Amino acid sequence: MDLYRALFLLLFLGYGYSDENFKIVETAQGKIEGALCHNGYYYEFLGVRYGVPENFKAPKEPPSFAGVYKADNRAVLCPQFPVNDPLAAPSDNMDCLVLNVYMPKIPSNTSFPVMVFIHGGGFGTGSGSPTFYGPQYLVSHGVVLVTVNYRLNAYGFLNLHTKDAPGNAGLKDIRAALRWIQKNIANFNGDPDNVTVFGQGTGGTAAIYMAFSDSTQGLFHKIISESGTPFAPQSFDPDPLATAKQVARSLELITEEPSKLFKLYNDAPVVKLEEAIGMQMNSRSVFVPSVETVFDDEEPFLIDTPYNILKKKKFQSCPMIMGMNTVEGLTSTMDFFTVTSQMNRIMNEDYSALDQRSMVVPKKEREEFREVLKETYFSNTTSDEALIGGIINLNSDFSCVGPMSLFAEMYANSSSQPMYQYIFNYIGTRNLGKLLTNSSLPATSNLDELFYIFELERMPLPLDENDARIITFMTMMWTNFAKTGCPTPDPENGEWLPYPHNLAIALEPLYVAPLTSDRAHFWRTLYEKYGAELI
Repeated sequence: MDLYRALFLLLFLGYGYSDENFKIVETAQGKIEGALCHNGYYYEFLGVRYGVPENFKAPKEPPSFAGVYKADNRAVLCPQFPVNDPLAAPSDNMDCLVLNVYMPKIPSNTSFPVMVFIHGGGFGTGSGSPTFYGPQYLVSHGVVLVTVNYRLNAYGFLNLHTKDAPGNAGLKDIRAALRWIQKNIANFNGDPDNVTVFGQGTGGTAAIYMAFSDSTQGLFHKIISESGTPFAPQSFDPDPLATAKQVARSLELITEEPSKLFKLYNDAPVVKLEEAIGMQMNSRSVFVPSVETVFDDEEPFLIDTPYNILKKKKFQSCPMIMGMNTVEGLTSTMDFFTVTSQMNRIMNEDYSALDQRSMVVPKKEREEFREVLKETYFSNTTSDEALIGGIINLNSDFSCVGPMSLFAEMYANSSSQPMYQYIFNYIGTRNLGKLLTNSSLPATSNLDELFYIFELERMPLPLDENDARIITFMTMMWTNFAKTGCPTPDPENGEWLPYPHNLAIALEPLYVAPLTSDRAHFWRTLYEKYGAELI
């Protein structure tokens, strides 16, 4: 252990060690046993079942059990295909609806605020496992942390508008986890009346989606979304039946009949279906949230579009933190198949590669739409570097900058609660996005802020003195917000002002102008004309 890490642990985790290596907690299903973590500062209850999956539908209640369940499974992943990502791993395990609870070992008769983390991965990959998201930095500030698994890709988001596949099973999983937390978290010294849902990427989007459903009222009280917004192409599918048909073709079924599609998806071996999804463009985000048809035997989650819900003010208003990195699209280059395919098509003047799922362009206007994107992002196609630069900027603007600008404005104007915005500017040794893309740009990328909040056990990251300062700053802001609804409850020590202010998170935090506002305006102009939700 290096000097700075040791100092950090002494300063922020100094509760003292105890010989109480195990702890048994009563839940609605039975007793579970957790263990004291290796450094002795918190108890961890790993792989706790909160639901039983039912194919493509909302999960069932977990069964009761006798005796004591030893909660020590560190590596549960829902079905997903192999990707080049240290936050994911291939899996065909359907029995994956588990959560992990981290409980401070602080002698206390009071309850702690609860923070529920939803992992990202495009709604197609990832896991809440401690292998990927080590809890120590957050738990050190006196919160109970819960990380959640939920079903992904087709198993979580197949929507055929039928009773057998009504859609959004993954979001219903998260809802079931929040209900489990309401019933049980008090026994872990957590406060069920002070719950913050937060996530990164599509995990942040999922946290926002929790506010869009009548069925989640009262299950949480605050939201933090890191790089997540419901207006991005990877966040909402305006035509989920077309998506199901498209993937079915990779499984050699050409049909428009929902019954035949259901039989295919229901009967296909997990590995074969995952392989077919992995062959698609933007494979992580093929199956994503969509509007449901309501059926009597299925409690719906999303019955209107995110845009309409915000416009009609039909959402759960609560305090929110929302932010992004400076060049979010850098990590899009990690999807080698998609990027190389786009590059080849653009070089051959096939600009259909620029089409966006979040926009529906009439056939007679598609050529003009593609020409606008070409002139904006691909005026120079003389080198691979220029092409990749255009793809990075396009993905940054259409997946984050523009959608976040619109969402922040709509939420702030419709909510009675404050929204705090940030731009993560700090470049240190733990910026995972920059490390994975080997970028030399003086900019931050998607994933760069994440491991100043968590520890990455699977791939230990370095930690120097400046990194420790950012970890302290971010985890203090995040947990202050979870405790009070304000990241800076004592203004005398500095104040984070709500929207429309933007706080740049760096060694010396300061307020800055919105990120590339001209490009946000460009996206919004196109969205107002072609946005799938508006049409």
